[in-house]
Amino acid sequence: MTAHTRTIAAVVLAGAAMTGVVLAQGAGPAPQGQVPTPPAGGRGGDPGQRGAAPPGGRQGGGGRRGGFTQFTRELAPQDVLVRGKGLYEANCASCHAVDLRGGANGANLLRSGTALSDQHGELVGAAVAKHNPPLTLASTDTVAIAEYIHSIHATMSGQGSPPGRNPTGIELNLLVGDAQAGERLFTAFCSNCHSVTGDLKGIGSKFPDARALQNAWISGSGSAFGGGGGGRGAVGVGNPVTVTMADGSKLEGTLVRKDDFLVILMLPDGTRKVIARTNGVPKVDVTDPKAPHKRMVLELDDPQNRRMHDVTAYLWTIK
Repeated sequence: MTAHTRTIAAVVLAGAAMTGVVLAQGAGPAPQGQVPTPPAGGRGGDPGQRGAAPPGGRQGGGGRRGGFTQFTRELAPQDVLVRGKGLYEANCASCHAVDLRGGANGANLLRSGTALSDQHGELVGAAVAKHNPPLTLASTDTVAIAEYIHSIHATMSGQGSPPGRNPTGIELNLLVGDAQAGERLFTAFCSNCHSVTGDLKGIGSKFPDARALQNAWISGSGSAFGGGGGGRGAVGVGNPVTVTMADGSKLEGTLVRKDDFLVILMLPDGTRKVIARTNGVPKVDVTDPKAPHKRMVLELDDPQNRRMHDVTAYLWTIK
């Protein structure tokens, strides 16, 4: 190493040492009584970062943590949301609809990329500035409208479902029909197979609520209405079946399994019979014990479901 090289190396080492001293002094504690200045941005500095405190005045319960922006974005105070709602209805609802779903003259704001990506009015404000026809709104009004839109986004259901599709905390009152009219309908459509003094005795007390009763009698799923089991995805399993062989002979029994390649049935003597199928041969006819019930439900059907509610109201009185 030459003398010139040694001199350069010494200068570099000295500079590095001085830099270390300066940094060590700068990292010392703040003087007593002085609050250290937080970083301007980044983790812990940006209110939007996880773990950081929300800005003062904003609602802390804006949505669930993690996930899409509409569920993580902090909501504005209630007074801002109320003002934003009024401004939206006065200036925006005529084109974008009161429920934000849009129409012929306005985009659907529930699915708007601008509205969903906006944080606190910056993107919505830019869109309003270019709006056609022009809108004359103060910047604070635009922010209030954006915050109101965000509050609606926060109520949306999973998979982008619109607000209100899956309401919670409500009780549905299904007892809105006429029990006397329901009794007449029962006599006309149901009494050939069922009796309120026989198989349906006390039927109203066998279900926890009117909704469960209505679901059972319409679908026929309850045991009192001929409902029964069946394997997973096994249509007709457990039902009577007739298998017609290629030579015309027939076998009758209870269906165990049926697909395009084989049919399995239980014969009356308990014998389990497995028969291969090719191109739909042998022919398999499964008797659906619920067929009369299904026809009855179709005959009872009306556009307002009035008959359905009448029958439910009547059956609910049978206790």
